[in-house]
Amino acid sequence: MKLSPALICRELSQVYRTSAGSSLSLKPTLKRPMLLGLDEKPGPGTLCILAPDDSRAASAHPSALLVAVGKGSAGSGQLMVDAPSLGDVYNQIQKIFNRYESWYTELVESRLQGQSIQALLELSYPIFQRPLVVIGMDFSVIASVRAEALEMTRGIFGATESTYGVVTDLKHNAAYAAARTKDGCFYFKGDEGRGSLCVNIKKYDQTTYRLLAYDRPGEAGDMTDGFLLETLAGIIEHALLHNTAPAVGGDQVLQTILLTAISDRTADYVTISQRMDATGWLSSHYYLCVVLQVSYLDQKNLTVRSICGYLENILSASCAFQFKDDIVVFVNLSLSAMSLDEISARLSFFIRDSLLKAGYSRVLLGHFNFRRQYDQAMIALEVGSRLNPSFWIHRFNDVAFPYILEQITRKLPAYMVSHERLLRLKYADEENGTEYFRTLRLYLDNHFNAVQTARELFIHRSTFLYRLERIKAILGTDFTNSDENLYLMLSYRLLDREEPGTGQRT
Repeated sequence: MKLSPALICRELSQVYRTSAGSSLSLKPTLKRPMLLGLDEKPGPGTLCILAPDDSRAASAHPSALLVAVGKGSAGSGQLMVDAPSLGDVYNQIQKIFNRYESWYTELVESRLQGQSIQALLELSYPIFQRPLVVIGMDFSVIASVRAEALEMTRGIFGATESTYGVVTDLKHNAAYAAARTKDGCFYFKGDEGRGSLCVNIKKYDQTTYRLLAYDRPGEAGDMTDGFLLETLAGIIEHALLHNTAPAVGGDQVLQTILLTAISDRTADYVTISQRMDATGWLSSHYYLCVVLQVSYLDQKNLTVRSICGYLENILSASCAFQFKDDIVVFVNLSLSAMSLDEISARLSFFIRDSLLKAGYSRVLLGHFNFRRQYDQAMIALEVGSRLNPSFWIHRFNDVAFPYILEQITRKLPAYMVSHERLLRLKYADEENGTEYFRTLRLYLDNHFNAVQTARELFIHRSTFLYRLERIKAILGTDFTNSDENLYLMLSYRLLDREEPGTGQRT
């Protein structure tokens, strides 16, 4: 295994007093040290131990590292080591190579034995002496060592209130987005203040995981361990390709059942109900469904799993998962420690701060309405977003009537399903300059109150009664049929939705 001049310098400085003549390379180019013969010159990638006054130092290859043993200042490309003898330094450097080669051998043997990524990190911690984390680009923590203080233990990073803000900041961080395309080891420091060495682990040229080595105190931005981290990342990449990454997340059983309930229209709901009962979510419980429209940034930065984990943490007795391009959340209101108002308030702040939009279903009893609740939430989201695009939250109860009107005119335009004689009334007004169409509308809106309607029209009551008789004659009705009255009121709402000029005379 080759080591870098910078690493050799750091290791020797822990034993001896050292000084470097110039900045030392971070690339692993050095082989084990050698003692040169009298006529030998330091060649490429050689680590030579010399006396300070050795004349061959001037003819050394630029990639060689010359370790001068003695006192004084180091020349260009040299490392001056204040040690008792050349042999003492030689033995110390051999120990350094032994240590790192032994580590690499253990990594390879561990991989051949099929051990976990967690085991690879634990083998590597004595080498790096800093928190190590393997994290998916969806913020799922695959494995970690000494990362408890960072709240990056197994699970979903960003699923807690203390870490979700970090994920939100990263989602809007242009530097974080750019880091996804980088190769090799690089240094990244987010807005939270703690930096780390990073290596992207890719599959088909797309970054899917990242290995992080967080800063040691007083060594922020030090890239000396960079090539070692790349070595570890290569072993981890092999492990990931062979499916040794554990599944992480919430209650997978509950997610699977609910996903089947809303996605499979042929599913046996009796079986689903029995499986739900086994999880503790009973048919006698009340449920709420919420659908959240994922933003472009969340899709781009793969933060959906992080959002799901966070939702399950802030909402007791909940299950969140991705379905198609949205996030679906079911809340068991019978088991939850929160009331419906508390859940709504908690979600409102989260949805607004995360730039999401949400649709709420009605609260329904039992297991046989899961698919319908999902449909309600989707309808609320879709219809509500069209009617009030600036709103964050849309409830099915608020859009139920507009949805009915949309469904009525889905196949036929409003003028073709509205009350036929009401249209005649409208066209008669246009030809004769009368206001029978508006008069009837106010009469219906005022619940057939003649006095109130005349007042709003600014006409005498007798004038209104004359108009009303004319309207009755044109419509052929006396307003005693409740179904026809409903049809007339519904026709007004349908015609309100029709763009001017689209209607045709019948």
